[in-house]
Amino acid sequence: MRSPRLAGLASTVVGAVLLAGCTTTVAGDAEVGTEAGDVSALPDGMVLLQEDGDGPYRFGGTVAFDACQLLSVEDAADAGFELQLGVDPSGQLINWHQIADGEHDPDQGGGDTGLTSCTIPGVGGGLLGLTVYQAPFDNPSRREVTERVFSRDFTSNSTDSEFESEQRVAGIRVVTMTGAVSDWSVGFFADDFYATLMVNAGESDDSEAVRDALVDSVATALAEGPTPPVAYSYVDPYSWVPSPCELFTADDYRQAWGHPDIGRVEERLSLSEVLLSHEKGEAHHVRTSCQRQNEQAANMDVPSSDAEPDGLTMELSHYREESGAEMSNNYDCDGDKKYSHPFGPPVPVDMALGDGHVCLIQYGDQAPGFTFKVGRTVVEITSWNLDIYDNGTRMDEVLLPPAQNVATRLAGL
Repeated sequence: MRSPRLAGLASTVVGAVLLAGCTTTVAGDAEVGTEAGDVSALPDGMVLLQEDGDGPYRFGGTVAFDACQLLSVEDAADAGFELQLGVDPSGQLINWHQIADGEHDPDQGGGDTGLTSCTIPGVGGGLLGLTVYQAPFDNPSRREVTERVFSRDFTSNSTDSEFESEQRVAGIRVVTMTGAVSDWSVGFFADDFYATLMVNAGESDDSEAVRDALVDSVATALAEGPTPPVAYSYVDPYSWVPSPCELFTADDYRQAWGHPDIGRVEERLSLSEVLLSHEKGEAHHVRTSCQRQNEQAANMDVPSSDAEPDGLTMELSHYREESGAEMSNNYDCDGDKKYSHPFGPPVPVDMALGDGHVCLIQYGDQAPGFTFKVGRTVVEITSWNLDIYDNGTRMDEVLLPPAQNVATRLAGL
């Protein structure tokens, strides 16, 4: 039996934790144009361009690094790291960084989860991850622990990590450890900051050469100090796709929750084009997302205040053709019984938003996804804050304002 139609979002939906993503995809071959920028240096299949942005950023008075500037996709490819392109739909660059001037909020505590991080996926389980620790996210006790771990005297009964080397590169003390959770863990230590680099070389031809090249490039970039952060864009046929955190802004977050975000966000961007494939057909697209959270949520592992951790994730699937977005939106929301929905049919939402269906996608015990379509883009909003799904009015307050703002921006593209 079809789920009852909702008036706005005023219905009780009990969920658990955030589940990102709304459709099953398989890899497809990218068709890359040249009008959006110089693509001559891009690996085959890559559609994401990385360029210098504006800045550098500041946070709490600290001039901040951007980890994806220090560990660039270009440097990774030049080092021989095999990027995950067109092989697995989950291959997305993850850039967790500071994108605007921000201030540390003492009422929300503080922590040591790092100020900026960057993750680049590779084939065969390859993964590169860099995190930089700067004030106010450099708890002195955490640095002491990190320096003990990255030392020739380190021993542990719980890991297989072993000391490999210590050297100075561009004036930075660099310590390399083997084993544990990656092929290598590398620590970079300077007076005002430190950083950790995890290297899983995957199917790269010469894993040690990858490691050595990245150690040199990251240490050199750290020694130069903070520079303008990276900016991303797509080549044709996706040159119209904007930054996800320009679509979902800090003001949107404040409007939803009534307090500011941390100023440090997580962006995810498809490195290559992927192919949506299900019973309704196939469609090429790229995926991006922007996650905003308050400072307490960003440091949930270091609870130091009574502030409520709040967060929202806006995931966007941008299709080559509007017909692809229509197909995806219909599959997610039209409730056609001949199409499989493993956790039950969608819950329709009776409201004018975008130009397609509006619904809640059910994920079983997980929090539902609020989804709608605008032009060539399908949007899904999720949150781990379960209380908003227990109260229809609260859902209206938290989910609707950013959804309406994003829909307006997408309609203007």
